[in-house]
Amino acid sequence: MTGRDRIIAALKRETPDRVPTMEWILHPEVMRNMNGAESDIEFAVRAGLDGIAVSIDYTKEIIDSRHYKDEWGVTRVSYDDYPNPVGNPVKTMEDFEKLVIPDPDADYRFNRIKNALEKVGDDIAVVARVKDVISQPRDLMGFEDFLMAFYLDPELIEALMKMCVEHSTKIAKNLVEIGVEAIVIGDDIANNTGLLMSPAMYLEQVYPYFKELVGNFKKLGLLVIKHSDGDLRAILPELVDSGIDCLDPIDPLGNMDMSFMKKTYGSRISLKGNVDCVETLVSKPLDQVRKETIQCILEGSIGGGHIISSSNSIHGGISPVNYQAFLDTVKEFGVYPINEKELRKVVGK
Repeated sequence: MTGRDRIIAALKRETPDRVPTMEWILHPEVMRNMNGAESDIEFAVRAGLDGIAVSIDYTKEIIDSRHYKDEWGVTRVSYDDYPNPVGNPVKTMEDFEKLVIPDPDADYRFNRIKNALEKVGDDIAVVARVKDVISQPRDLMGFEDFLMAFYLDPELIEALMKMCVEHSTKIAKNLVEIGVEAIVIGDDIANNTGLLMSPAMYLEQVYPYFKELVGNFKKLGLLVIKHSDGDLRAILPELVDSGIDCLDPIDPLGNMDMSFMKKTYGSRISLKGNVDCVETLVSKPLDQVRKETIQCILEGSIGGGHIISSSNSIHGGISPVNYQAFLDTVKEFGVYPINEKELRKVVGK
């Protein structure tokens, strides 16, 4: 099977020839230090990854060496290769009505994804990164003002989310036309202690738009991965009911347990994750990396429907040696049919 075949099979809760692996972010320094790659495509080929995540193209107005303004009018600063929003154009309904929404049909919008599809063919899955109904409004307003507006200006929140449903649905239609089969939608709706708003507020004010957007994607034939770090337990039934195909990353630091998720929801959704990228892939001994990777295979991979990965991303603090040990362990022990008895001997369980 090709990497694409493995990712698609896992997202359909099927059993490929081995457990597939991919990451949302691959830090340039980690890639270079591991195998000399200068791009995620080059790295994925050399490292044997089964998929890569590719973003939509939005234009940038360069301000200085670290700052730029994106096509939505959000000013961002690059920190550890992540574009953090620091200037937000929408504070009121009047601001929103003046907002120039980027054209979802612009030809250049999909250049990066077209390039990836052309280069990897059927060998590696290209998963497109698409905004959901939280991430774009959050960046447009600024995180604090966005959360306050749920109380102070719910009409603005509703208008922003409706816009997101429309815009991302049009983006998705174009993605299908150029050959994309799977997308990941983000971003975080929780931290390690729970949701970033009350569960009741999320279900009343956010979830209807999220579910509508997922439904639109599914009507287009896309496989949909929902990403959020943190403790999602308060709304897990609703997230699964939304129609997503996969949940990521089953955050171990957010009290999310892979074994519980597999037993409870593994017949309805696939799972992606969740080897710890805060300590294990950063600084733990290699025997511990190996042990935790095998444990993740035991908890998530048996029966298929699992994409094994870090618990978030391959960020700049990841040890190239530890990440390579993770990849080697997946290839050694992630072959189907998985020998559960042998793996339990290795980890001492």
